[in-house]
Amino acid sequence: MKNHIVLFFLYGFLLTVNTAVQVHAAPQKAVLSLDTSSIRIGERVQLRLHATLPKSASIYWPVVGDTLSSSVEVASKSKLDTNATSRKDFINYSQSIVITSFDTGFHFIPPFTIHYSYSGDTSRHEILSEGVYLKVRTVEVDTTQAIRDIRGPIQAPLSFAEMAPFLGALAIIGLIIGFVWYYFWRKRMNKPLFPVITRTLGPPWQVALQSLDALESKKLWQAGRIKEYYSELTDILRQYLHQQHKIDAMEMTTSEILAAYDSSGLQADSRLKLSDILVQADYVKFAKASPLKAENELSMQYARHFVENTKPIPVVPENTTTTIEKNQTPDTEVKA
Repeated sequence: MKNHIVLFFLYGFLLTVNTAVQVHAAPQKAVLSLDTSSIRIGERVQLRLHATLPKSASIYWPVVGDTLSSSVEVASKSKLDTNATSRKDFINYSQSIVITSFDTGFHFIPPFTIHYSYSGDTSRHEILSEGVYLKVRTVEVDTTQAIRDIRGPIQAPLSFAEMAPFLGALAIIGLIIGFVWYYFWRKRMNKPLFPVITRTLGPPWQVALQSLDALESKKLWQAGRIKEYYSELTDILRQYLHQQHKIDAMEMTTSEILAAYDSSGLQADSRLKLSDILVQADYVKFAKASPLKAENELSMQYARHFVENTKPIPVVPENTTTTIEKNQTPDTEVKA
């Protein structure tokens, strides 16, 4: 019985050793091949390096430089690629190298050496590929034909992509020239550079009354903003005088506005109201006066009365008589 046990363990040990030997002694190989062995001078060809090695091995793949020999140059090279084999303990390694040559004749590409080692094994093993030959031919020349000059460069037609920058530059230059011409044309015509589109808001007296309503709703003087209140109030009246009665009040002082008002032939009663408002505003703006609440309210009332009393009255001819619109005071100006 003991002999059987010993034989069993001995058989298992021999089987393990045999498996390890088989793995290490497996047919590791390296193959160097060309897509074609003959090329014309300057042409390129693909050189492939394959190696089959155990998965457990550490690989030291050869480094490919710029040349493989004095006559064979490396144009490009791929990364190291791996793929599985039919045996699960092995793996394929491969790399593609594009080469060329500018010397005619037969050129020998030397073999590649691939080193590898195993874990726990200090020795380094190697496999060696075979070298290959590359034939480089000259360009065939027909000697029966006459010698001709080298053909000059072919003129390719211009594409839209090539013309686009020039077309874009011409368009920009054209726009600049057009803008300059438009600027001087508008200036010669005494017009603004860009036409101002105005919206009709109604007759000037109606716009003035609406502006007074908006100013009153702001409650400026109630919030202590008295100077701002009188500035807006006088601006509304100045704009009204300019648009309705053609008095350039926006650029005039108080005395100049009153003098222009006198020469316009408008009512004296309305002039007094306008004078009170303008003088009160000057005191506030230049003398920093602080009017009473009643004075501020009265300035707004005077402004409304001034606009109402100086706005034009529609005249309707009827049997050579004039019908005056209701709610007008007798001193209101009548305009046809």
